[in-house]
Amino acid sequence: MTVIKHYTESLYYELLLTMKYLKMHATQVFEQECIELTPDEMASLDVIACHSDICQRDLAKLILKDRANTGRILDSLEERGFIERNLVERNNRAIKQIAITPCGQKYLADVTVALRERFEDVQDVVSKDDIEVIFTSLKKIREAVGNIVKTQI
Repeated sequence: MTVIKHYTESLYYELLLTMKYLKMHATQVFEQECIELTPDEMASLDVIACHSDICQRDLAKLILKDRANTGRILDSLEERGFIERNLVERNNRAIKQIAITPCGQKYLADVTVALRERFEDVQDVVSKDDIEVIFTSLKKIREAVGNIVKTQI
């Protein structure tokens, strides 16, 4: 185990710096590609597309946003016609299920192609084998930290 003398030498700090650069890059790519969604809205739309009839609470957990912020994201996506919310009853409770609309599916497909091309530039620097190791390592770190962090979602 490596002894850390300074916070700036820690894995936490390296991951935070990387996340900040990735967020700046994503914001710039979204602007350059004239994508009318924020990265959080894009992630939400993608999760909704992958999880049909998800509810706001479950979406909030998957995107790590509180329910209020998730609600604002959903309002924005609904205003654009990318999603619809339907009231259903589950366990004697009224719940709004979220579904992607055909308009949202088309938009997501078009934007995903543009983003894939732009984000591959970054992935070209790292081998496919290294990318798999990074994904596996990040998932392990996320699960470990997720088990000790207290979330208010």
